[in-house]
Amino acid sequence: MPEQAAQQSVACRSELLRRGLDHIGLRLTPVQHEALSVYLSELRRWAAHVNLTGLRSEEAIIREGFLRSFAYRAAFEPTPLMKAVDVGSGAGFPGLVLKIGYPDIDMLLLEPRRRRATFLRSIIRRLELTGIRCIQARVEELHGSAEHQGGYDVAFARAVGPVPDVARRVEPLLKPGGRLILQMGQRTRGLLPLARPLLRVLGMRTQLLEVPAPDVGYSPTHLLILDKLPLLAS
Repeated sequence: MPEQAAQQSVACRSELLRRGLDHIGLRLTPVQHEALSVYLSELRRWAAHVNLTGLRSEEAIIREGFLRSFAYRAAFEPTPLMKAVDVGSGAGFPGLVLKIGYPDIDMLLLEPRRRRATFLRSIIRRLELTGIRCIQARVEELHGSAEHQGGYDVAFARAVGPVPDVARRVEPLLKPGGRLILQMGQRTRGLLPLARPLLRVLGMRTQLLEVPAPDVGYSPTHLLILDKLPLLAS
């Protein structure tokens, strides 16, 4: 009976992921599905002693972690050797999930908390991923770095705090014409009209994007796209 229950649980997880990917229009290979399964198992194992995420159940991790991470794909076009940075990566949402789905992206996971950074490095090794690394640092520590300043085509973050503050911290890492993509909650969306003038001062052009919900009965994923305007030729 325990074995049968375990098999049913795996089947339910697979169906939830498949259904959610259909909702947002994505297809994954069997290898990518297996990587997500291992990732899920490691998240659950580490959660016993490390606070990685507020998502507790496997269903919540798949729906709110994996599927909403994949929703970021609607806001950018992955290209070979694209350089991306996930600011405040935490448990790896969305950066690690996107790396699994789009392995050609050159991904940096930026996480200031030691235990979360240790988890991210562990799962990168466990999945034998290449073209991805984790740095334990705050985003401000990369400002002025020859390697990182102006070095990224796209940055991912969650809108934690006022959007202009998040943009101000991340903008130095973007190339001219680079893009910052933020997942937004309802409250942050409501404050966006007040933020737009400040974002223009930072040289950021704004666009809102609504991505289909990860499952029936759940809200769509709302993304804020901030494009760093190219430097004008003198």
